[in-house]
Amino acid sequence: MTSDSKQQGAAIPGTRLVMPIILLTIFTVPLSVSGTAVSLGDISDDLGASSTGEQWALNGYNLTFACSTLVWGSIADIIGRWRALMIGLLTFGVGSAISLVATDYLTLDLARLVAGAGAGAVFSVGTAVVSSNFEGERRTRAFALLGSVAGLSLAFGPSLCGLFTQVVGWRFVYGFQLGCLVIACLGMPLIRRAADHEKRRAARIDVAGAVLFCVAISLTLGGLALGSATGWVSLPFLLCTTAGIACYGLFAWRESTAPSPLLSLRTLRNRRFSGMTLVVAVASFTFTNAVAYMPVFFQGAYGASPGSSGAFLMFLTMPVLVAPLIAGRLAAGGTAADKILVWSIALLVVGLVATGVGAEQGLAWIALPMVIVGAGFGLQAGLIDGEALAQVPEKEAGMAAGWINTVRLGSEAIAVSLFGSLFASFVGSAAHASRQGFAVITIGSTLFAAVIGVLAIVLLRRGRHGETPPESRTRPAADPADTGVR
Repeated sequence: MTSDSKQQGAAIPGTRLVMPIILLTIFTVPLSVSGTAVSLGDISDDLGASSTGEQWALNGYNLTFACSTLVWGSIADIIGRWRALMIGLLTFGVGSAISLVATDYLTLDLARLVAGAGAGAVFSVGTAVVSSNFEGERRTRAFALLGSVAGLSLAFGPSLCGLFTQVVGWRFVYGFQLGCLVIACLGMPLIRRAADHEKRRAARIDVAGAVLFCVAISLTLGGLALGSATGWVSLPFLLCTTAGIACYGLFAWRESTAPSPLLSLRTLRNRRFSGMTLVVAVASFTFTNAVAYMPVFFQGAYGASPGSSGAFLMFLTMPVLVAPLIAGRLAAGGTAADKILVWSIALLVVGLVATGVGAEQGLAWIALPMVIVGAGFGLQAGLIDGEALAQVPEKEAGMAAGWINTVRLGSEAIAVSLFGSLFASFVGSAAHASRQGFAVITIGSTLFAAVIGVLAIVLLRRGRHGETPPESRTRPAADPADTGVR
């Protein structure tokens, strides 16, 4: 590889359309969540009212998604990323197809469980494919594009799916997802060609570890749901949580003794990698909480309609379209990734504290703080996955990507459940309770996130000075004209 190509970054020959394929799949994953959420009313009108059926249509997808990300990442490192991604796309597509024609909640809920399992492969393996096929500036820009496309889906997905539901019907939401996945499957030969160079782990799939991990995740998320419904000191919550913690302990023991672990504990001992996973948790206790509960706050405190509250939320989500590209340009221009992540944490904390303080004053007082929070999240959304995967050997990129997304989903579930339970505990007049509760809990959860952020920064800085880089990622030189990322 020439010095020129090292400076500019390289891509494997034949990867011109790899990024569009991965971007299309990444766009589809959050769309499946928001599409179901905005369509629940119409689904209920069509299939009949069932709180359990509606809940599982939404939460079943999230459950299998959370369980499968780490498993898929590890499998991809063993069988090959293009194979794992193809199986994931087919699984996601089957789930979407069955959802499209479902005539009862049992069928729909089972289909959503299948779709979530496939979506886990798309998210974890897709980012690993990008990490393995681009270097230097092109790699930075590729992950910036991933962040922007995820932001695009987050910002406009609910409106797009709401339009589909209103004009064509709720089934078209799943039909649109299926169409996107079919297009991605047609492009998979390009992924296969680009993955010819990849290094695989010579290992067997850790089935016992996968089962323990999935059971632990299921018990944890089930405990959170029970805690929100029955109280945080209720016997069902305590039993479920205790069983979940025990399974995590068994999983850690299994991974420390297994010859081919699902999750390498050596990777977790990498301080920079662990620090970056904590940055992901900071976003969960700030940005994710805001996205989940600000519409509820707008409607309860100010009597806003669902449509207007969704529109006002764009102060928070629109910056996520632009900030990842800014982070990519800063990184390509020589700004240290650690510095950008520190800015991200600072903007998230300062912006959300200001949002909590201004909540009692009125909507005009929180518009600018919301923009600050969105910008803070966007700065890391286009950077954190790429930087974290750079800390591990290429042959473990799938496992590392799976773990990052597991932390992301797990911390989001914990943050949203705790915030929602505390928010619901405030009593009094609806408007006063909503404003007071939102302000107190927002500031409290943000200060907790700040503590996590400080720990993340400490790990990042200690890791930078005390650890050796992963094995070389050197690849054959590529034709600069043969890549879709410039």
